[in-house]
Amino acid sequence: MAIRNPFRSQRIKESDDLGFGNRITGERDRLIAKDGGFNVERIGLRSRSPYQDLVEMSWGRFFRIVMAFFIGVNAIFALMLSMVGVECLTGLAPGHWLENFVQAWFFSVQTFTTVGYGSMSPSCVSSNFIAAMIALVGLMSAALATGLLFARFAKPTSQLVFSKNAIIAPYKDGTSFQFRIANKRNSRLINLSVTLTMSWVDTNPDGSKQRRFSRLELEREKVVMLPLNWNIVHPIDEDSPLFRRTPEEVKEMNVEVIVLIEAFDEIFSQTIFANASYCDEEFIWGVKFKPMYFPDPDGSGKTILDMSLIDEVIEVK
Repeated sequence: MAIRNPFRSQRIKESDDLGFGNRITGERDRLIAKDGGFNVERIGLRSRSPYQDLVEMSWGRFFRIVMAFFIGVNAIFALMLSMVGVECLTGLAPGHWLENFVQAWFFSVQTFTTVGYGSMSPSCVSSNFIAAMIALVGLMSAALATGLLFARFAKPTSQLVFSKNAIIAPYKDGTSFQFRIANKRNSRLINLSVTLTMSWVDTNPDGSKQRRFSRLELEREKVVMLPLNWNIVHPIDEDSPLFRRTPEEVKEMNVEVIVLIEAFDEIFSQTIFANASYCDEEFIWGVKFKPMYFPDPDGSGKTILDMSLIDEVIEVK
């Protein structure tokens, strides 16, 4: 469906394109995934960066990989010790092959971690050489694990929470597009700024489809601090691409509003970023957000911010 808003035609600029181009015109193609990442899957040639992957992956997957590496490396060294003969390890009596392997694995673990209880020790050249390799790999692995743990803990991450839905709500004498954010942490975020870009699929006069981008003007683009929640409001006036659009028209246009938030985190002393997007099926029409904060009923003088209410809306009467 073509955009026929004459007030907006001169404001659709190439500079509004966020880098996605104009060829993504599928019926339900989404540019930004719900987790804020690009909804793009790379195939063919790609660059592998194990260090970056280990820093950015989830904690659960990280610890599974660390445990698999720890068990696997020591199993390899235990196999090498079993092959040269467990009689080369003082304090280990030869027995069944599985028992020998288990004892050799524990010896490898003690050497790998530099614990060295003294109950087992190498007694020949081959076992001493393997023990030296175990110690070298253990020291390098400890240094790498320390660096990875520090990088993961020191990495600035956004804990901004976005409302699940955006709303089309009354605003002054008209309507507005709104969503809201809040900070899950007690840390202070300062100098927050937000950019909204609306994307939609337009139909050219020749019948071909093209994706368009347009920057949305906001009631307020910056706040100095975020102690509570922030309702981000785009007034739908005659300069807006949503002006006089019905829910059916918005759905036909395959609308997606892309959000980029930038803020300074005082704990990390670094700038953090957060992305999100709202597609037309995530718009709720004719409602407003339920207030999230209120005075402490106990009379402490504090303001209570109820994070569980961030998605709550009420109908407009």
